[in-house]
Amino acid sequence: MAVSAALALAPRLRVAPRDPATETEALLGVAGWAAQFTPGVALEFPDGVLLEVSGSLKLFGGLESLLERLRRGLAEMGWSSVLAGAPTPRAAFWLAWAGKQKFIGESAELDPVLAELPVEVLRCNDETLAAFEAIGVRTLGELRALPREGMARRFGQGLLAEFDRALGRLPDPRNFFVLPARFRAAIELPAEVTQAEALLFAARRLIVQLAGFLAARSSIATGPPLKSRSAWSRLPATPSTSHSCCASASPVWISPSRCASLPCRPTKWYRLPETISGCCSSKANRRAIGDI
Repeated sequence: MAVSAALALAPRLRVAPRDPATETEALLGVAGWAAQFTPGVALEFPDGVLLEVSGSLKLFGGLESLLERLRRGLAEMGWSSVLAGAPTPRAAFWLAWAGKQKFIGESAELDPVLAELPVEVLRCNDETLAAFEAIGVRTLGELRALPREGMARRFGQGLLAEFDRALGRLPDPRNFFVLPARFRAAIELPAEVTQAEALLFAARRLIVQLAGFLAARSSIATGPPLKSRSAWSRLPATPSTSHSCCASASPVWISPSRCASLPCRPTKWYRLPETISGCCSSKANRRAIGDI
């Protein structure tokens, strides 16, 4: 939809330019967090993360239990999500992109389900999408009903290859995401803040990301997990205006709401500076669980 049309429907709509670098950083953060569930994490730029979870289902108590963990963690980080599953990564991504929260277990079930998806899931250029519309093609099923030779001549062999990879007729190898040796993430706040409560959203996302990284590494943090963009002064402070740091020997699925139940106590209090423009989490000091 054009911006002018959107503003006509919602005059108070706030329009902001996209920031590809920030979006990529966010996607990498989600991938790093998701690595606690499976080593098979792949990126589908610019807006998808693929998980190969067949080997993780038993460990996490089945598909429904794993999905609940994924939904809860993504929500804690402030992300909306659509989760879908299929025998092939391409089919799973198409289902999620179309907003279909379906989980298909057998390759034989793919064809009729994918046939209902709109052609937009192919993410072709505007010229190709206009050509589809001109010939009355709106779904993948209608597109696949066309002769393959004619499709290849008009739209290229790559389009047919996309279908074949989605249906499992062609291999679809992926480069798995590799966790960095050191965790670092940052959030730029929209404006300077002077209240600790205003930092809760940013702090929650960073701590959840850090917890996922530590769980994937089977490690614990041994120092303060967060710092502000401004210098922090180490002065006594009250809990209402301070941030505590803690480390746990049980790093799997740590969330900010559960910090009170961790087997540790805050070791230091930090008073916030007068204003903060951003906060980040960086963790080079970590130990493997087996080294404790």
